Amino acid sequence: MKKTGRFLTAAAVMLMVAAAPMTSYAWGLKSSAKETTAAAAETKYDFVSGTTTISMGTEAAPVLKDLGKAEKTFEQDSCAYQGKDKVYTYKGFELSTYPVKNKETIASVYFLDDTVATPEGIKLGSKKQDIINAYGACSDVQFGVYHYKAGETELVIYTTNDIVDAVEYLVIAK
Repeated sequence: MKKTGRFLTAAAVMLMVAAAPMTSYAWGLKSSAKETTAAAAETKYDFVSGTTTISMGTEAAPVLKDLGKAEKTFEQDSCAYQGKDKVYTYKGFELSTYPVKNKETIASVYFLDDTVATPEGIKLGSKKQDIINAYGACSDVQFGVYHYKAGETELVIYTTNDIVDAVEYLVIAK
């Protein structure tokens, strides 16, 4: 069940990257014109694993080289681009890519467990107040899902009963 769920999440991310403007509008997840968070001053959200900084929307090759061999990889034909969408599983997180001009581009990072955290310290099991302390008040919270946008990136933090149960970095489609 978990493998299927992660696959479906990865597939959904790839689809959302391709159709982000339409999907966001259709689901009522419109961006607020005025960001009231401390993160609004940032130009992007990056994930850091060890000494490797992972920036959404950038070429994946140097990052994949720095991270080393993945525990698992999965690929499928892209439904939005020419080539393959790929998911690389590392300890604590999955990194998803999509093809752009014959190069893999980083689409998302999804936390798998509490062994990884955002640079600001948010991980699975963190509390709602930890999120607010780290990123400020969020102007886009729906059903316990916090959407923080900076530049062409989005940090999405999912909560249940005010406890973080998923964290995801995404590239925002242009």
